[in-house]
Amino acid sequence: MILHQRPISFALWLGASLVMPTQGWAANELSTQYTQQNSQCTGTVTDEQGEPVIGATILVKGTNNRVVTDFDGHFTLPNVNRGSVLILSYIGMDSQEVKWNGQPLKVKMKEQSQALNEVVITGYGGQQKRATLTTAISKMDSKVLDAAAFANAGSALQGSVTGLQVFNGSGQPGTDPSITLRGGASITGSAPALIIVDGVERTLSEVNPSDIESMEVLKDAASTAIYGARANGGVILITTKQAKRGTSTINYRMKVGVNFRRDDYDFMNARDYIYYNRLGMKRYATSMKGHGTPANVDAQNGYSGYGYTNFTPRTDVLYYDAANPDHKKLLEEEGWQLMDDPYFSDSPKRQLMFKDYSGLLEKAIFHDQTTTQDHYLNFSGGNNFGSFVASLGYYHEDGVVRNTSYKRFTGSVKGDYQIKPWLKVRAGAQYTWYTQPNSYYGSWSSLFYRTRSQRPTWNPYLEDGSPAPGWSSSDGNYLYWNDKLTTSNGNRAETYNLGFDLTIIPKHLTLTTNASVYHTLDQQETFNKAYYTQSNPGKMNTTRRAYGYLMKDTQTQLNAFLNYRNTFAEKHNVDVMLGGEYFDYNYYQLYASTKNSPTDDIPTLNAGADKDDNPSSYKSRNRIESLFGRLNYDYMQKYLLSFTFRYDGNSKLKDHRWGFFPGVSLGWNVMEEDFWKDSKLAKVVSNIKPRISYGSNGNVSGIGDFYIYGVYGQQTNYNGNTAFYDRSLVNTALKWEQSHTFEGGLDLGFFKNRLALILDYYVRNTSNLLQSVNLPSYMGFQSIQTNLGKLRNQGFEMEVRATPVHLKNGFRWDLSFNLSTVKNTIIKLPKSDRPFNQLNGVEVAAGPVDANGKTPTKWIGGYREGGKLGDLYGYQQDHIFRDWDDVRTHANKRIDNVAKLYGPGLADEINPQTGVLYKNSTGWKPIEPGDVCWEDINGDGIINTLDRKVVGNERPSVTGGWSTTLTYKNLSLYARCDYALGHTIYNDLKSRSMGQYQGQFNLITKVKEMWSEDNPNSKYPVFTYADQLNKHNIWRGNSIFYEKASYMALREVTLSYSLPKQWIKALQMSNANVYITGQNLFYLTSYDGASPEPTNGVDYGRYPAPRTLLFGLNITF
Repeated sequence: MILHQRPISFALWLGASLVMPTQGWAANELSTQYTQQNSQCTGTVTDEQGEPVIGATILVKGTNNRVVTDFDGHFTLPNVNRGSVLILSYIGMDSQEVKWNGQPLKVKMKEQSQALNEVVITGYGGQQKRATLTTAISKMDSKVLDAAAFANAGSALQGSVTGLQVFNGSGQPGTDPSITLRGGASITGSAPALIIVDGVERTLSEVNPSDIESMEVLKDAASTAIYGARANGGVILITTKQAKRGTSTINYRMKVGVNFRRDDYDFMNARDYIYYNRLGMKRYATSMKGHGTPANVDAQNGYSGYGYTNFTPRTDVLYYDAANPDHKKLLEEEGWQLMDDPYFSDSPKRQLMFKDYSGLLEKAIFHDQTTTQDHYLNFSGGNNFGSFVASLGYYHEDGVVRNTSYKRFTGSVKGDYQIKPWLKVRAGAQYTWYTQPNSYYGSWSSLFYRTRSQRPTWNPYLEDGSPAPGWSSSDGNYLYWNDKLTTSNGNRAETYNLGFDLTIIPKHLTLTTNASVYHTLDQQETFNKAYYTQSNPGKMNTTRRAYGYLMKDTQTQLNAFLNYRNTFAEKHNVDVMLGGEYFDYNYYQLYASTKNSPTDDIPTLNAGADKDDNPSSYKSRNRIESLFGRLNYDYMQKYLLSFTFRYDGNSKLKDHRWGFFPGVSLGWNVMEEDFWKDSKLAKVVSNIKPRISYGSNGNVSGIGDFYIYGVYGQQTNYNGNTAFYDRSLVNTALKWEQSHTFEGGLDLGFFKNRLALILDYYVRNTSNLLQSVNLPSYMGFQSIQTNLGKLRNQGFEMEVRATPVHLKNGFRWDLSFNLSTVKNTIIKLPKSDRPFNQLNGVEVAAGPVDANGKTPTKWIGGYREGGKLGDLYGYQQDHIFRDWDDVRTHANKRIDNVAKLYGPGLADEINPQTGVLYKNSTGWKPIEPGDVCWEDINGDGIINTLDRKVVGNERPSVTGGWSTTLTYKNLSLYARCDYALGHTIYNDLKSRSMGQYQGQFNLITKVKEMWSEDNPNSKYPVFTYADQLNKHNIWRGNSIFYEKASYMALREVTLSYSLPKQWIKALQMSNANVYITGQNLFYLTSYDGASPEPTNGVDYGRYPAPRTLLFGLNITF
């Protein structure tokens, strides 16, 4: 039985029953009889798998005599003459003509394509075939979840669904991906996607991907309106696996594999590091001549000389003294090397002694290989009275960074039982526990930039082989501090649900109720053991600070809805739903910390002798009450109408607490028209359905639970008591952020739907955007939130499915492709004294100076009316000065006020800012070969803050993905890619290393590509010590480090083999499949960092996503 076709086809059958009672309720008795006196034609219609086709139309050719099949695929058609030709049709299946010879018919219909028969979940028990859907709902291909291993189910959506931008900003196992629908519906970014799992609002991190049966994404407001205020960021509907009645199965899935670290930048060995770092110091000192005192080359960590004995503990590079017997002895020991000093390359020349410890820190931080394992066991069964599903899951992935393994355990059970013909009860419970150890840093960028960059002449291990602490937790061996600054966490989620279905009018009217409790517990602990640093080795820090954090979240959800389905006059199919819902969210947080524990062995709070901070707790609550409804109507599946609404009341608001959010959509199945069926185009174009929709959603996620009543702050020790004060104004006039979306769509099918397209264009206007407005100082408050913004998103989406090859010998080739574009435009902002009500951003030149010497200006960055979100700005590098001739040609009399630089033609002129010659001005430096020739936007010969421009945008303008499947008999090859185009990332890690901001850190090998006398055509400026103290060639925000990050990622390649049926039968199994999968294999990109995926515009150094090779087994008994 094709259960997924029930809502519409069941309604068709009921409608036929009303107008033809003798063929309706008695259909089961008549379907096997042949009554020639009444000229009744009976029969059964099934699909290729033998399942009944519900709602198929049987028409006597040349007449209007027709009937539809019932719930069992049976039909009884009166007044049929023997020899008549019957036309059988059903959307998504090939029409057939059958001659009736007077005997009962058994007709098997063949599907044209899965595209039209695909069943889409619409929420609150609703489901529709793609053929009658009028809204924008995308369904993820279930193949995505089959073979790949996912710590978070949200990652499976990446590139799989149109309109949804899913990116993994970190490769740490278990990290939540960022999910944005159609560019977002809020300037503040506070409009998350609503996650609904089996009717209960949950989070993706708690869901075992192996439990998932289907994932749909509701995108347009006409479809999301049913969820009202919570759905402004779109809705992701997850349906978990269901039992099949009449069968019992045991399914086991195993995925085990190896994760390989993905390389980003190579760091220099000790010899190269010394050479480039000291050469950079020399260039810096040279440019400082006559302009100030440069930093002392011997005052840097690692160097000794000229009496800097206080740096002895940090000394690992020595000036070689041939007369010193200790130096000669050291050179005889293994590992010590000798090199010419590039800083003192002129007379008198000097040499340096050092040891090379490069690579040891990398090994201390990273695993080259780790493992992933994913085990899943599912039990299901059912009969005519009830069914059940139970599952257990265990996932464990070791991160490529040490001590970052992720573990998850899941368990679920659900079932239903038909107590009475009119009453079915349902119940279920889900449990999830996971842990994701965090770095003691708090920010991965500290590890990936700072700790990895420790100089390679320093030994990260002590003489006894134990990890060395270095100078601080950021400047030492990761293994030492990871052991001393311990962290642990655990997250638990439990869901309990109970409900029943009450049949009021058989096959027409049903009451459905659901009650659920969703409870989460987040526990985090840190403990600092006693430690020391090499800069002060004689002093042990015994503070032993302990910290504990606990957050509890309880969500109660109650809903009930009536659903009525019927068909009138065999043509009018109606499906109506009306319901109500209640949500109650309760939050509780507890924080405490102590210090001065007597031992490292007791990491709990009670061991601390003193409190470290005042214990604190936080409690909050908000509630939502709702009325909602939906109407689906179609006329003979030709003309389609859907109307949804929700009326929400939210406790976060007061004066405007209630909001009404409607949605309406229309569709037209042109191919069901007689004129189309008779046209020649029908032989090529098998499906054409234009759609339009309009709807609205609300959003209050950017408003605190009690913000409208004024927020209070706490001040301790006020005359010996605790005092409270107002932190914000009472603001009961706040309203919903509200989005209104208009959408036009077109569904097309060609060649019996072997090629299917879904096209959508949308315009979404979000008004009453929450914005913070600054207040006068005399008010006593800095700002207040208002509803004064308006944002417009518009874009185009395309989904393509094709089966180019499908041969009788079993070979088949399937393709899918999707593309989404989005453009954000700010329409309205709060009033300000800047053009276009600019908020934040910078003022820059809009063109060359005029005849009066004035520069026309404009604002970039920030927010402004008519502007877009996410613009990045900086100084545009034109080129690198190759030599002095190039400098004199392009910057002879140029002044650079950003870094206080002057061109060679100004050296002997008076500097008006100092009153002395430029070449003698303290703090000023000359423009030289190897420096950047900046774009002088206004052409005034001066580089200053006006000469900045937009150099990119942090948001992709185009996203999508594609997949391909080649199948031949028992073999299958599947590949999946996703892509993002048009975004820019500022490569901060690269710029910090090439700019040597820390002075003595190790350098990435990219430094070798920077300008030098031997490499004058480089696109990178000359390397010098501490660019932020020198010429700002990099520090100021050089456009060359704003890198285009468009990419295409090969996410998965899977080769699978299904065991032959005779083998399966011999092993008493119903199915068995083995496969090999490569996951996250590579990026095709010009971006230079670890990952080109968007990350709010700046890459400070990210956890690399590993490449994974998996072996999988899927067996069912």
